[in-house]
Amino acid sequence: MNMQLAIIDLLRGMPRPLLRMLAGKPASIDGNTLDLNMHMMAKLAARGASDDDAPMSVAAFRAAASAYNGLNLPVAKGVTTSDTAFALLGNNLQARVYRPATLSGPLPAVLFFHQGGLVIMDHLTDDHFCSLLAARCKAVVISLDYRLCPEHAFPAPIEDAEALWHHVQENAVEMNIDPERVALAGDSAGGLISSSLAISLRDSGGTQPAAMCLAYPWVTTNNENQPSLSSCANAFPLTADTMHFFNEQVFPNDREKDSALANPLQVEDLGNLPPTVIGTAGFDPIRDQGNAFAQRLIDAGNEVEHFCFKNLTHSYLMFGRVSRAAEEACEQLASSLSKVLNRTD
Repeated sequence: MNMQLAIIDLLRGMPRPLLRMLAGKPASIDGNTLDLNMHMMAKLAARGASDDDAPMSVAAFRAAASAYNGLNLPVAKGVTTSDTAFALLGNNLQARVYRPATLSGPLPAVLFFHQGGLVIMDHLTDDHFCSLLAARCKAVVISLDYRLCPEHAFPAPIEDAEALWHHVQENAVEMNIDPERVALAGDSAGGLISSSLAISLRDSGGTQPAAMCLAYPWVTTNNENQPSLSSCANAFPLTADTMHFFNEQVFPNDREKDSALANPLQVEDLGNLPPTVIGTAGFDPIRDQGNAFAQRLIDAGNEVEHFCFKNLTHSYLMFGRVSRAAEEACEQLASSLSKVLNRTD
């Protein structure tokens, strides 16, 4: 991976005309043209892929995914990090806490839940983006290493997220957090966790999330009316085969696959949810469900700011080192969440 990182860094600073010559014919799907640096990243990944057709184990998938952590940009300036553990539901769950270095509180907070199909990756996967949220939102950001499937049956990840919510509400003073300004955020599977948790908290009453920030959210296991599932089936880095693998691990024998917690897009009443920032991606098999979720939230009367980054792929929160377009998308989402979380009206 070290050699690939050196190549990635070289390509990121390369003049665009030269990069176009190296990239070859632009990748195009559904009228969208892939960012050149992401196009080169996809080529590098394909070159390093195994030709073995045997199905990968969960352990092998996790090991392969961990290599992508190096594609993060460094922690944002002015942000400190500390690694800790939270005792939640009888489990000691690791977390990284990001804080603006020079601000006193009480501060707003963002509870962040990582991507990975509820099967792979961890609380450090989106390290740069979490630090960016802390810097732009002037907030405490907690990225939780929630329990993964299949070792823990669904909906364990959502249960962990809800336990973290209540822990923060109950210990806000000690944590120097304003309990009325706590947002939920996550990408892909983390978007599923955030969305389902927001609906559950709405239905149970009490203090509600101040906002949500969802990147390329996975919001339904239903495959109907989603042309992107076919057109982007072989897109980097999320393919139809990978999605099938995640579903097998999370919903063995289709257990819980149709539950409301796995399908926030299908929930009948999506009203009275927090202001939401959503960023989808053009080269993503679950693009259509993310776009549909944004529209359903709007139709239900919620405040929504929706960006579709048409030249990017799934997982762009962790590709800032690869692509300036991915870095700019991260900035856009963080800045948009800050406007909601810190407004005074």
